[in-house]
Formats: sequence, structure tokens, C-alpha cells
Amino acid sequence: MRNVFLSIIGFLCIVLAVSCQDEATRQRLSKEQMERDRKADSAAFKVGVLPTEDCLPIIVAKELRLYDTLGVDVRLRRYNAMSECGHALRRSLVEAAVIDTTMMAWLKTKNVPLMKVLSTPMTWQMLTAKKARISRVSQMSDKIIAADSHGESHRLAEVAIDSLQKKGQLVFIVQVEDLNIRTKMLAVGNVDVALLPEPFATKARRQGAKVITSVKSNPAGVVAMRDEAYKDASRQGQLKRFLGAVQIAKDSIAKYGKATYMQRYLNFK
Repeated sequence: MRNVFLSIIGFLCIVLAVSCQDEATRQRLSKEQMERDRKADSAAFKVGVLPTEDCLPIIVAKELRLYDTLGVDVRLRRYNAMSECGHALRRSLVEAAVIDTTMMAWLKTKNVPLMKVLSTPMTWQMLTAKKARISRVSQMSDKIIAADSHGESHRLAEVAIDSLQKKGQLVFIVQVEDLNIRTKMLAVGNVDVALLPEPFATKARRQGAKVITSVKSNPAGVVAMRDEAYKDASRQGQLKRFLGAVQIAKDSIAKYGKATYMQRYLNFK
């Protein structure tokens, strides 16, 4: 009986020792995999994008594996606010990001050297809430406008209300960075006016918002790349293939129409 008991104890010790070895092996392999993933991510060409129409070719190129076809590892960092793209550039979390010319100029004042490597057809619309009863800028006294903090939408809001402020009329610009939240706030009347890009502007119009046609914005979108990355020889090769894939995606969108692509990749219906 004593021998049987000792045999059981010995067997359990062996099982325990093997289990400990297996766990140690799993932890070692996990750490090795994490390190490989970290190095691969560091070497990849990372681009910050927004769920906006002007980013569609960049997103389509990823979904259609065009970057892989041209031999470049492009990893998209998806954000819901342009300020998040700007933050990613400032913290060197991405090599490039889609922003606008106003945001780009502001980042340069914060010692973030950037190069414009591509223009995007970003446009903004100024829309009023369904119950706001505003049809022109002169009716915006004592109203609340939602825009971002340092981008083109904020500049457009300031330009729109400049004449009112000179007359001593108060108009309040609130910073609502997230485009989804800005659209929802306009829909429920938490703000009177909002600056929105496509397809958010179309979503807002479908919910009853009206466009103030006296305020327009020329396309001002850019893919901005950090100077440090732009000057790196290997990044230059990645950039060339990235731009090539984006152009192929643009051609595909032009050929087949953007409606299907927007529905599939921007969840726009």
C-alpha cells in the first residue's frame, strides 16, 4: 500500500513538473511572439484615417489588399476625430495621417514638422439643427456651434461668426472632436449648428438638418507625413508603394462608383 501511495505521489510530481515546463515554454514563446509583433508593427507604414469620404481610397486599398499586392505593410489606425490623428502624429504613433491644412499648420506651430504627401477631397458643410430655425449666418446670434479644436471646421466657424462678433453678438463655438458625437448632438438639438464632412453631413441632412449655403469650404484635406519618417530611405519606398495602391483604389472607385464602397467600408447607407 505504501509503495502504491509513493508511486502516486511520484506520478503527480512528474505531471506537475511537466506542467510547469509547458507553462514556462508557453510564456517564453508568447514573449517571443510579442517581440516579433512589436518589431513588425514598428517597421510597418502606419497611417491614421477617419471614417470620412476622403479617406475612402486609403481604406479601400487596405480592404482589397492592394498594399500587400504592391509589397508594402500598411497598417491603418482608425480614429473618429481629427484631433486623434493629430495626436498620433505628435506622438510618432503613425508615419502619416489624414488631417486638413489648418490642422497641419497648427501642428507645425507645436514643433511637429510635417510634409504633405497627398491631397484629399475633404470638404465641410455647416448645418443647422432641425428645430434651430436658422437659414443664414446672421441668425446665429446666441447660438452654439460644434466644431473641432484646431482644424478647418473651427476656422470656418470663426470666419462665419466674425461679422456677428464685430457687432457685439455672442456666438459660442464648442469643441466636439468625435464626428459621430457631433452628428448625434446636432440631431437631438444639443447644439444649434455643426461643421461636418461627408458622409456625416449627408447623415445629418437625412435626420432633418439644413445646410447654411453661405458658408463653403474648398477641399483642404491632406495626408501629412512626419518629416523624420519622410526623410528615411526605407519609408520613402513604403510611401511610393502606398501612393501607388491608393491610386489604384481611386481608379476602382471611379470605375464602379463609390456608393458600394462607402456602404461596405464606411457603414454608410
